[in-house]
This record gives sequence, C-alpha cells and structure tokens, in this order.
Amino acid sequence: MDVAGHPLIAQLKQVCAQANAEFDRGLAVHGARIHCAPGCSSCCSQIFQITEVEAARVSAWVKALPEAERAALQARARVNLAERAKLFDGPEQWGDSIPRGRGTPCPALTEAGACGMYEARPIMCRKFGVPIFNPDRPDRVMACELNFADGEAIEDPGLVQNQTALYRAQQALQAAYNDAGGGRDERPICIARAMVEDFTIYLP
Repeated sequence: MDVAGHPLIAQLKQVCAQANAEFDRGLAVHGARIHCAPGCSSCCSQIFQITEVEAARVSAWVKALPEAERAALQARARVNLAERAKLFDGPEQWGDSIPRGRGTPCPALTEAGACGMYEARPIMCRKFGVPIFNPDRPDRVMACELNFADGEAIEDPGLVQNQTALYRAQQALQAAYNDAGGGRDERPICIARAMVEDFTIYLP
C-alpha cells in the first residue's frame, strides 16, 4: 500500500499543518512565556493516546528506517510499553490518563532532547506547549506547566475560535476514517505501539 499517497494520510497531514500553524500563532501571542525548544522535552514524557490513522503514519515512518536504526528504535519502544504499563492500576483503557508528573520518555526522544520522528509525530505533539482549548470541555484550558502556572490567566482572544476549528478538523478526519471503513483497535494506541506493530494495515 502507498501509505504516503493515501487520502486519509493526506488529510492527516493537512490537520497536522493546521496544528503547526496554531502552535505558531500561540507562540506569537504568548512570546517569551513559551519555552518550547530543542532540549526541553517535558512533553515527550506525557502519556496520551493516538488514533489509528496517526499510528499508520508512524508505522510507515518506522518501516522506512534503515534496519539497524529501526531495530534500535523498536527496542526502546518495547521498553516504553513495559514502563507505560506500570503507570496504570490495570490494563490501560481508551481515555485513561495519569496524574501530572508521571510518565515515561517517548522512544523517539533523542539524547539531544529533540524529536527523532518530527515529521511523522502525532497531532498532540504538535499542539502541546501553548494553551489548548477543547470545546467539549469549555471549563478548562490545558497548558504546559513550564509555560503557565495552574490557575494563571491566559489572555488570547483567538484561542477558542482557532482551537475549536482545529478540534473540528480532527473530528472530521476521524469521521472520514470511520466512513471509509478503517480498522479499529480495542486496545489504546500509543506511539510505542505504532512503532512495534504495523498499523498501516488498518487503512482502508
């Protein structure tokens, strides 16, 4: 399968570009308060889940690596999965989260503190750092604790409109995936799973 040319991957890339633009907008609004830069990798130890189409893009990226590099990355991914499992009381479920401050480094995190799969990274990796608004949870705004303290006022007149548009674009991508008959996984998917398993087979 030509994953790179798949229409759902093309749609994912459009949403990723929208997420990149929204991060840059947030960076321009908040300026020096945003400390995100190579070497700052707090977000790279966060625990979150990704969609099947995002996982397919990660799997395709991993398969394209030179054999030795791929094997080393997958070895780190298996360690990540083992450490991740220890963070939950039982089997991880879709939607599960853990308290702030607990996590395990992403297998793609390099020794220099940068992302080793920057172009293929999921949407959440592109959004995190600047404030994030979820229209389904309008009573709270997420933000990296290194940039904004809990309870700190966030002044951004474009936040709700822009973040809502990005959220709807993500929903539209998932709807397109479902309507096309894309495969669904009963177990939560994370970056490490996408590295050691082949999620390209889920693409319709």
